Amino acid sequence: MRIMKTCMLTTVACWALSLAQPGFAGERPFVGKADGLITFSSPTTAVVDYTGHASHLGKFTRQEFLTIEGPFLSGTIIYTAANGDELWVEFDGMFVSPNDAEGVYFIDGGTGRFADATGVAAFQAFTPDFVNVAVTFEGTIDY
Repeated sequence: MRIMKTCMLTTVACWALSLAQPGFAGERPFVGKADGLITFSSPTTAVVDYTGHASHLGKFTRQEFLTIEGPFLSGTIIYTAANGDELWVEFDGMFVSPNDAEGVYFIDGGTGRFADATGVAAFQAFTPDFVNVAVTFEGTIDY
């Protein structure tokens, strides 16, 4: 089961990243980074509050709701731009080492200018102490 889930996640990530290459109508690069603090955690869930900067968002805050199942991660993220517009993201990933995770963001709408947003982005996250988290991401967004 674990090997099957890993293969499936790898296949989805490769497919999503192939779509993340600029060139399709309306797609724009989506690149950013953020630093966060785990504000709630249990053995299988966590909430992480971040501040960061990204293309099309500018300076943002974001709240991440994370589910952990062994080495696998999934969840939702709400980005809030300085003007209050929200960008909604679902994600899947996995720990690739004890402190590093990688995966894919799937942009799924939002509010304001992001109401019909779509896109994908690859992310890399690092936590030195399971309290602080740093994340970078790169892909495309269409809105």
